[in-house]
Amino acid sequence: MYFFIYEIIILCLIPFALAKLFYRGLIKPEQLKYLGERFAVYSKEKRSLWESRQTVWFHCVSVGETKAIYNLIEILLERYPKTYFLISHGTLTGRNTKLPNNQRIHRTYLPYDTIKASKRFLSYFQPKTGLILETELWFNLINQCRLSKIPLHLINARLSKNSLNKYLPFKNFINAGLSQLNSIYVRSKEDLVNFRDLTQANMKVMGNIKFEATPPKGVREKSNQLKNKLKITNQFVLVAGSTRPGEEKILLELVKKLNHKNLILVIVPRHPERFIEVEKIFQKQNLKIIRKSKLGDLKNPPNYILGDTMGDLYEIYGIASLAIIGGSILDHGGQNPIEPMSLNIQTAVGPSIYNFKDMVSDAEKNKAIFRFKDMVELERIIKNLLVEGKINQRILRNAQQYINKSSGSTDKIVRLINQYL
Repeated sequence: MYFFIYEIIILCLIPFALAKLFYRGLIKPEQLKYLGERFAVYSKEKRSLWESRQTVWFHCVSVGETKAIYNLIEILLERYPKTYFLISHGTLTGRNTKLPNNQRIHRTYLPYDTIKASKRFLSYFQPKTGLILETELWFNLINQCRLSKIPLHLINARLSKNSLNKYLPFKNFINAGLSQLNSIYVRSKEDLVNFRDLTQANMKVMGNIKFEATPPKGVREKSNQLKNKLKITNQFVLVAGSTRPGEEKILLELVKKLNHKNLILVIVPRHPERFIEVEKIFQKQNLKIIRKSKLGDLKNPPNYILGDTMGDLYEIYGIASLAIIGGSILDHGGQNPIEPMSLNIQTAVGPSIYNFKDMVSDAEKNKAIFRFKDMVELERIIKNLLVEGKINQRILRNAQQYINKSSGSTDKIVRLINQYL
């Protein structure tokens, strides 16, 4: 009965999802590319290829999840030279996020979660096993995996107290769905406790794979080249990565208040459709902001830079004196702080951390990051760094130790996949 009601709800929601997709397509036509994949419509000519392949499937809804498996995919490609890897996404930005360049990797959109589309998806690609990252749960898909005898695991799973409270009124239905998974591997003990209030499914603590998101090869050289192109020498560079609406204006006001001649602000919005919007924030105040995609031949370092190119956040973090994690200033839950930390960049995180609560809280306990509850505290952090000479070696040393001791989940996932290959 639960799944029948769920199917009706999904069918009713699809017209709204399509309307939203077509609206976005008016602004960015690329949104409408591969539209057939949203309904599990694929090339008939290639069906026989997938029938003959040994395929492991990962579902990574968007950017963060896709970045998280980069290192894992590299390991799997080397270890299993005859295996193909299907990576499904829910967003365009996820699909455009860089993965290793290999012909054995295939990207696709996950279809809308109807019974028929889920059946077609699984029947076409025939994965040996599936791994869903974090909490991207589609119950028809889960049910069809069980019926098709395809082992399905939820990995890097997280469930905050707030999310748990939202799910509890639907506990019976969610438990019915989650119980069909072969296993749930959660990030932390706190996630384990929260999941146990929701389901009796098989669960283990695996750790957070995002600790093992290693910088792309050659990224430090690219950062040095960018630094030279921007004419940066001894300036203090603030890089705000993956910023969300409202945060850019707050950061701009802070930089204006600091009024330091050697301070450079780099803004990298989380979503590319906001590049023009963010540029206008600066233009309205008669401030010149240089787009990374249009640097040209600079004579002096710019005061304000807009990171408007996709897939190179690591490269931009690499020029930072201090990285500020976007989404943490206002109530958006934050982003992954490990990216700049893994580059040996000082990292500051604001008050909103619910997307990465365990990671940020542990890093704070280990004195591996700067935390600020408001912009007054961030101002004080920046002033202290400017006075002390930019680098706090203790923070950097603690960050590397923290990352090293928190690693290990990749090996566990490799062992999990090995059961099916």
